[in-house]
Amino acid sequence: MTAALHSYVQRFTKRALDVIYPPTCVCCGCGLVDDNPHFCSACQESLTVEMSAPACPRCAHSVGPFGVQDAGCMFCRDKNRQINASVRAGRYTGTTATLLRAFKYHGRDELDDVFGRILFDALQLADWTGTVDALVIVPTHWRHSLRRAYYAPALLARNLSRRTKIPIAPILRRVTGGPHQFNVPHSERAANIRGKFSTIPGVHIDGATLCLIDDVSTTGATLDECARVLRRTGAAAVFAAVATRVDADRITDDV
Repeated sequence: MTAALHSYVQRFTKRALDVIYPPTCVCCGCGLVDDNPHFCSACQESLTVEMSAPACPRCAHSVGPFGVQDAGCMFCRDKNRQINASVRAGRYTGTTATLLRAFKYHGRDELDDVFGRILFDALQLADWTGTVDALVIVPTHWRHSLRRAYYAPALLARNLSRRTKIPIAPILRRVTGGPHQFNVPHSERAANIRGKFSTIPGVHIDGATLCLIDDVSTTGATLDECARVLRRTGAAAVFAAVATRVDADRITDDV
């Protein structure tokens, strides 16, 4: 089949399916009435507002206009974080949280492009992006991956790699399983994740600047543990890019 014929068949099939199963908004389920392939106008407006909220450049926590200083915000400036700086696509709240759950749990793998586009814009504004040598996916244990058709952080990393031209480095692995972080009280998450990651044997990253990719950051414990392992192996700096960041006042044992 030629490329032109293949493209025609794809367009025809999509139009036929749209007639039988009219597309609906990912977030609210309402019918789509404009050219947006994912969201109704109300949810698109809500996402725009939520994703444009200012964030701390160190921990990606939501902040007010005067809440950031050189050392970070009130949520991170006094903490010995292993992450040099962070960017996010949006807050884990409202419509954005619904979108993240659809991407992560409900088979909407095409939403990697939505989060990837917004994260790419955020990375373009960060003064450290040009120093990054490689993207590193926050890994899951292989037993966890058996239950999923895809792994959201991996899709997000591939999307960002295509946009930024920064390669993905498969240098980090999860060596033990155990309970997911969302099943652990937030005060115990740093202890729960300690020792569960390592670099691949034989990997040399001395002096590298790396950027961790994940779908959601709650307390930041997982990102910090991954960064600690990478630094111990020789990384000079570790940054982070996440699809969503949970604000401190919204952290519960269910997130």
